[in-house]
Amino acid sequence: MNSETNKPIWKVIIAKEWNARRSAEKQDTSTLFPLAMNPFGEEEILAMTEVLLSGRLTLGKEIEHVEKKFAQILGVSYAVMVNSAIANKLRPKHCDPGDHVLVPAVCWSTSVFPLIQNGLRPIFVDVDPRTFNISLHELERKLTNRVKAVMAVHVLGNSINMKLLMKFVQEHQLILIEDTCESLGSFCQQKMLGTFGDFGTFSFYFSHHITSGEGGMITCHTEEDYNFLRCLRAHGWTRHITNRQQVEELYPDIDCRFLFINMGYNLRPLEVQGAMLNVQLDKLYQFNKNRRENFRLIKETFARYERFSSLMSLIEPSEDVDPAWFGLGFLLHRCYTHQRFEFLKYLEKNGIENRPIISGNFIRQPCISIFCDEEHPENYPGAEVIHSRGFFIGVHQMSLDQTIIDKLVEIILAFPFSPYHFTLITGSNGMLGQYIRDVLLGQSDSSVIIDSKPLKLKTNDSEWIFITRQDGDLRKVKDVEKIFKRFQPTRVIHCAAHLASIQEMSAKPVEFWINNVTINNNILQTTFEFQTWIGQIKLVSILSTVMLPKNAQFPIDTSSIYDGLPHPASESYAYAKRSLAQLTEWYRKEYQCNFVTILPGNFFGAYGDFNPNTAPLVNALIAKIENQKKQDLSIPLQMIGTGKPLRQIMFAQDLAEIVLWTLENYNEQQPLIVAGEEVSVADIVQLICHHANYNGSIQFDNDMNKDGPLRRTADTSEFKRIFPSFQMTSLSIGIQKTIQYYRNNVCVKKIE
Repeated sequence: MNSETNKPIWKVIIAKEWNARRSAEKQDTSTLFPLAMNPFGEEEILAMTEVLLSGRLTLGKEIEHVEKKFAQILGVSYAVMVNSAIANKLRPKHCDPGDHVLVPAVCWSTSVFPLIQNGLRPIFVDVDPRTFNISLHELERKLTNRVKAVMAVHVLGNSINMKLLMKFVQEHQLILIEDTCESLGSFCQQKMLGTFGDFGTFSFYFSHHITSGEGGMITCHTEEDYNFLRCLRAHGWTRHITNRQQVEELYPDIDCRFLFINMGYNLRPLEVQGAMLNVQLDKLYQFNKNRRENFRLIKETFARYERFSSLMSLIEPSEDVDPAWFGLGFLLHRCYTHQRFEFLKYLEKNGIENRPIISGNFIRQPCISIFCDEEHPENYPGAEVIHSRGFFIGVHQMSLDQTIIDKLVEIILAFPFSPYHFTLITGSNGMLGQYIRDVLLGQSDSSVIIDSKPLKLKTNDSEWIFITRQDGDLRKVKDVEKIFKRFQPTRVIHCAAHLASIQEMSAKPVEFWINNVTINNNILQTTFEFQTWIGQIKLVSILSTVMLPKNAQFPIDTSSIYDGLPHPASESYAYAKRSLAQLTEWYRKEYQCNFVTILPGNFFGAYGDFNPNTAPLVNALIAKIENQKKQDLSIPLQMIGTGKPLRQIMFAQDLAEIVLWTLENYNEQQPLIVAGEEVSVADIVQLICHHANYNGSIQFDNDMNKDGPLRRTADTSEFKRIFPSFQMTSLSIGIQKTIQYYRNNVCVKKIE
């Protein structure tokens, strides 16, 4: 006995040797921020040495003690230690072969393989990329009468809201297994994760919350399950079950020392693991307190820099969950996906170790094609987000110095990010959508079509997705959400609208109001909500001059676009556009969204409607005049109204170019008013007649009631100020091109 320390001599010698070796180790200065720090020290070394000196190596008092201690800390009835955390095994006593088990798509191999090994079928469920955990909505969607259990994988210390999950499993009488390997010490409503379900599994791998080197623990609530686990752990024999004598009496002809009553494995832990874990459990509270504090400090330091929120986001704790963070999870914004591997290599080079979120989307692992060949990773968009953009760094169980945190943040934010955008165009079959396509294809030789359903274009720094009705009904918010999950746009050009002739819209104002407002609300709401998936999304929406007040002082600017009632013609559509403009402003004010609007004058061009009753003014006139050329030219062509109303007319290709410019350059709250040359309807008719080579006469019926508003003149001075170099296509050239398109396409189709 050493008189100075009152320790046995062997403990003094071993402690001295341990500390000497640690002191002699050269500090690794190349790693600024390791994934994990060494969590054990002298106490654990002495406890393990004590076991080795005792001569008892497996399943003794150390294991028995630590199991009871663990169960007491967690507040459960039973805990069984194993030499690995892979004991997520449902036997036929719980499920029948062929039964289905719901498993999150972001998981570990041991969340899946034990199910397959026991004849069960994993049914993958998508996750919420904000929390990285399983989605309750997706659980409900995947539920069938063949589902018998749920495997909840608590990621990085976080979990789904367990109150809601328990309501789901209890309502449908499902077994719940909690994979808590990354979340020991996390709480939901003052109850520890891993204690809600029928079984909880925990890992004591080196980098986890506490360690025994390897190994894990399984918790349960009933003696029957406790005996089942102990039997499963040790070969399937009766040696460690609580009702051993009763069972063995049923088989008097078999040596009770080797009585096997179930399938089993050799998952027995070593006594040294139990000894180490006994010491580590005493440190769990402080370790997790440090983890929470480190997470808070790192998060607050990032929050000081506006640049951080423009590049990436942090994992969000679920409602009512208090995580004991295992790691700090990040999601790069969608437009930086292409730089992920380069960025992670940069972090490693600068001493910041990192890992993917568990194994990413597990459906992408090659083994899944062997056992679940009907699965496709793209059907799990939340998991795909995490797979393609997620990573984590350590949080650590030791307190971090603020200088280390500052350096960590500095390195992460110093990477030269460069965006590659994904732009979604709604209403792409319309005139404006198709001109946007043409402008993009004509911008450079590198612009190419990469897909046709839907149409996708690729330019130097962007991908453009042109959606149509075939991709979803924009009046249904679920369809809009599916579109956003599928394409994950970083920018949206919203051209879609429900339109018809003035007569039809006037006859059915309720239908056209509701449809247009619903479409607009769905687009704006979904764009806003999916920013938590994607990062900030730029939204450009197209308004219409029909929203302008009928008795305004012209030229009208943005300060007076709501001052008075719109013209009765198409007023339901006009109010829907006003609503879109106002809602855009509210999203900007309340949520700081980068939503902008363009208020264009009357535009015309190829691709659009050429029905004289429903088409835009110039297109309708072209169709009417071209059709009249086939009639008796001695009979005047009849035009409604007086021909006196003035309209600002622009070629749709110009508007497409302005929309693309706005996407890159305009970020103001007020609508950007753009319009072309102002001419009378009569002058437009004469210009079309000239370029169409129509030599007949024209006759207006002079019914002023059919004129619509006499003026819709908009003040375009702001646009000219911020984009002075832009030159509008002359009306003559625009009309000539549109007539040529009409003759080559619309007339040809009519003949065919």
